[in-house]
Amino acid sequence: MIAINALYVAAEFATASARRSRLHQMSEEGNRLAGTLLPIVEKPANLDRFVATCQIGITLSSLLLGFYGQASLGAELEPFLSRLGGSAGLVASSISATAILLFLTTVQVLLGELVPKNIGVRYPEKLATLTVLPVRWSMALFRPLIWLFNGSGHLLLKLFGMSAAGEHVQTLQAEDILLLVQESSAGGVFTYEERMLLENALQLRGLTVRQIMTPRTAMFAAPVDVSTHDLFSLLADSPYSRLPLFDDDLDHIVGVVHLKDLLCLCLENDECDVRTVINPPYFLPESIHVDLALRKMQMGRQHLAIVLDEFGGTAGVVSMEDLIEEIFGEIQDEFDNEAPNVRRLPDGRLQARGETSLNDLSDWIDIKYNPDEYASVAGLVYAQMGRIPAEGERIEAGGLTILVEKMSGNTIESVIIMTHKADQAIGGKA
Repeated sequence: MIAINALYVAAEFATASARRSRLHQMSEEGNRLAGTLLPIVEKPANLDRFVATCQIGITLSSLLLGFYGQASLGAELEPFLSRLGGSAGLVASSISATAILLFLTTVQVLLGELVPKNIGVRYPEKLATLTVLPVRWSMALFRPLIWLFNGSGHLLLKLFGMSAAGEHVQTLQAEDILLLVQESSAGGVFTYEERMLLENALQLRGLTVRQIMTPRTAMFAAPVDVSTHDLFSLLADSPYSRLPLFDDDLDHIVGVVHLKDLLCLCLENDECDVRTVINPPYFLPESIHVDLALRKMQMGRQHLAIVLDEFGGTAGVVSMEDLIEEIFGEIQDEFDNEAPNVRRLPDGRLQARGETSLNDLSDWIDIKYNPDEYASVAGLVYAQMGRIPAEGERIEAGGLTILVEKMSGNTIESVIIMTHKADQAIGGKA
């Protein structure tokens, strides 16, 4: 009876812990038992009946163990106790029943519950496939009892306004998966680089294009009637091989010119009319999330998008490289010689460019902020001060001391950041 109980306990915990991906792999490798188990773990209703079968098997085996143990062991132990202490039959019977109950309970809990449960959790797929056939036979044998108990249980749940476990599918949220990644990394399953890739990919849906775009004030763009010589000069200074062209001002982008198209045009013609090689501009709203923007640009085969604000004006520009860097980190080629947006000074303070996004800054210090209010370090300073700061001024925000290091006109070029209680929300909001 203890072995039967152990079988059902191991089957229940192993099947509940088994990974569907691993079972699919085993099935594709020719494991027929894994193929038999898949319909059970993939459908909540089937898993519900499977668990009910195990529970009935555990209960019946425990009852039979108690009846058989008391009958067989009691017949031997009771006369022995009577002869040993000269006790009356009733007293000897009570002591015998209590001793047998304690013994059987101890053996049942250790060998019939704890040991098979731990083995099932440790080797879920292997043990689940080994026990699936006996439990399936039991499902056919216990069908009337399963119907009775499951039906009664579902009825009671509905009386309390609750749904049965088999009527809904529980899915993991991004936050749950992120926690699993962090725990797996702490356990040595993932390297630091693998963990960062997974975390960045999971956090894409929480970022908007506004938070990672090159702002309007830092855009490389040219008027549509610019000379070819000036256009080549702009492209040489630009970090992109594509350049937006506008009519009158940046709010009227008429197209994008590619350096390769421009070179081909000028090689084939003595007179280069830039308008003949202009490609239509691709627009994205600044509120779109990065993961959706990435899919849209992939589907549209676009490498550069003009970002529009809520009024239809040009807010900035975002490239495919900008989007990919949110997953893989900073990507620099042989032409990238810009200083990093954030760097740690020898005294432990941080130096950051004003245009640095708060999302990038969060890789250096633990900060919380409201992206709907501001997306950059400069935006934070402007919002806290309510005016254009001067060099040398400082603010206190959410456990941070931010010193304005350098100004260029009305633009904050760089700041020095000192942390105190960086886990607090900037501006008192999260």
